[in-house]
Amino acid sequence: MTKQVDLVIDVGFHCGEDTRFYLAKGFRCVAIEANPALVEKGQAEFADEIADGRLRIYGVAIAEEPGTVSLAVSDEMTQWSSITTGFVDRNASLMSTRYHTVEVPAMRFEDILDEVGIPRYLKVDIEGVDMLCVRALRQFQERPEFLSVESIVSSLDAPFDKAFDELAELWRLGYRRFAYVNQTLHPFREPANPPREGRYVDTRITIDQSGFFGEEMPERWRSIGPTLLRAQAIRVHHNMAGLGGAWTKNPMTRPYAWMSTVAGHLRHPTSRARYQWWDLHARLG
Repeated sequence: MTKQVDLVIDVGFHCGEDTRFYLAKGFRCVAIEANPALVEKGQAEFADEIADGRLRIYGVAIAEEPGTVSLAVSDEMTQWSSITTGFVDRNASLMSTRYHTVEVPAMRFEDILDEVGIPRYLKVDIEGVDMLCVRALRQFQERPEFLSVESIVSSLDAPFDKAFDELAELWRLGYRRFAYVNQTLHPFREPANPPREGRYVDTRITIDQSGFFGEEMPERWRSIGPTLLRAQAIRVHHNMAGLGGAWTKNPMTRPYAWMSTVAGHLRHPTSRARYQWWDLHARLG
């Protein structure tokens, strides 16, 4: 299968924030979204781009097998809809997020890749099942030059074995450079000018986006050793001070959580983000 060098795949379309950015930079896009209401809204909002062939939207959930799955949908926090009970239970208990369940069609990610091809950049953010998309790449000789997932290092209780498995799977697929990107710092980053990916877009990335990618990824690429140390540092911080962290209810960690919040506001006084969440970016060797 030939790599599509002008293609970006956006798994977790949500309201189209990232897709709009990729299109503006001149890439063709394939977007995947499980929430039927957001699919309908996206098809209307991007009707021109769909009509001229620059965008295709799949209204499906990504699953291990094709068919239908139950999707827990939050109308208040649409970015937190998920097919995984761990994320739903965390948000319901800690943030009082209300959910209702809908049945939605499901596809295997490898079947979508068979239809659309291998992209230059693969962005995945689907609340707990990101690695289904990564593991699907095992079926193909070609791989995206760049990819990103929402990392387990800042999710639920951030177990070390799952953080290690993320990196091990990417290594197995041929990725040799990595970077963790704090998404809450997006509003303080400037777009590269001159651009290093597609066209220049004068925009500010929000905390709800995966943001800059590929050659414009805002952190320094690291080899696997330093990346493992970085993963451990982030997951320990998350478990002490993050949303759903394993040790946040321990009285011994509360001073650390308080100091972390204060330090964050001192560094970025205009930030509205109380918690951190991180994307893991990877590039082929």
